[in-house]
Amino acid sequence: MVHKFSHQQKMFQKMILTPQMRYSIQLLGMSTKDLDEYIESAVERNPFLKKVYDEKGSEKYEGVLPSWGDGNAYYERADSSNRQEEDPRGSLLSQLRILNLADNSLEIAEYLISEMDDNGYVKVELEEVAHELGVSIEEVENCLTAIQSLDPPGIGARDVRECLQLQLKRMNKENSLEYVIVSEFINELARADIAKISKALNVDNEKVKAAIDNIKKLNPRPASTMLSKNSEYVIPDLIAKIANEKIHLKLNKEYLPSLSFYNPYENNRDITNDPEANKFMKENMDSAKNLIDGLRRREETISKVACYIVNFHENELINGVDEIKSLTIKDISLALNLHPSTITRTVANKYIQIENKVMPLKNLLSHGIKKENGETISKIAVKKRIEELVKNEDKSRPLSDKAIQEKLAKEGIVLQRRTIAKYRAQLRILPTYLRKKM
Repeated sequence: MVHKFSHQQKMFQKMILTPQMRYSIQLLGMSTKDLDEYIESAVERNPFLKKVYDEKGSEKYEGVLPSWGDGNAYYERADSSNRQEEDPRGSLLSQLRILNLADNSLEIAEYLISEMDDNGYVKVELEEVAHELGVSIEEVENCLTAIQSLDPPGIGARDVRECLQLQLKRMNKENSLEYVIVSEFINELARADIAKISKALNVDNEKVKAAIDNIKKLNPRPASTMLSKNSEYVIPDLIAKIANEKIHLKLNKEYLPSLSFYNPYENNRDITNDPEANKFMKENMDSAKNLIDGLRRREETISKVACYIVNFHENELINGVDEIKSLTIKDISLALNLHPSTITRTVANKYIQIENKVMPLKNLLSHGIKKENGETISKIAVKKRIEELVKNEDKSRPLSDKAIQEKLAKEGIVLQRRTIAKYRAQLRILPTYLRKKM
């Protein structure tokens, strides 16, 4: 399998993207809302594009669905929708494209943004990203730096210390007392231990207090500013219903207009005989055909990837199992013979409605952790186990990260202490000294 992936990576790296392929990739990464706005704009600009309406006069996104796919998952048109708050990652992707990054760097950066949590932190290990996408760790680090240059300040940080550091750097305060406190006394800062910081730095208590007050004005959850400003809703791209031990997976086409090619000048000889008019017509006709073809390709790719993901988790979805099996971008890339960046763009900003619950499609992906016996367990399952351990701990003697590490090791799950701490923070479980109850 390793050799196969290496060969596939080389093949992808040599692949030259045509303008049509680049256009299809651009459309693939758009959310339903962004794509709807893009289509509206295209129809206004291009006289060769025409919306298609159903018999009732309302816009419908028609089209024939792919016939491939097996198992219990199949596709039909969606006739319902559910909505929830828009994901702020779309704004970051828009900012990212202004930086004019190279194609490979853009793919890496988009992957990192797709792995960002709701607070705006990049929690995935950079080594994992490098392995997943077949690139060097230096390339991943450079792309993370690019993301950290975006707004709001602090976005793309790996932990709260780096988040606050990024905000202070943006304010040109790298040499300030605030920066020193954030960098070297993050735990004392959390406890507001002014005396300890003052003594260690040999600085007056009042100056330390003033510095901490300034730090409190920073935002440890940078993505929250984007969420608070956003009153938009997302529309699920796919809708899954479970009936008779089968998963009925629908492409939600209700909110995108269907486009057809239309030539209003076909019988106008004055225009068709004019060289300048012919040039205008050719450019716009080509653009119209490319958009229609790009939308078809987008639909096919989303269907293909979603079909594989849903079929892979069929048993868990039907039986309502919280723990999902490990499924990575690389796994899907190998199975479908698609470039990893294509999978990343497919799941980015896409939502799936399962019964009455709407979630990001990427929630059905999970990096795996190999146990000592060779079995693979998902990160979601490991986090759930950490939650259980903390829930059942002696509250007068709460488990330290080291104690959790040792308990997991006895179950064959070997993790580093810093990984335990990272998972605990993601679960919003307080550190030991704050969980202790007398």
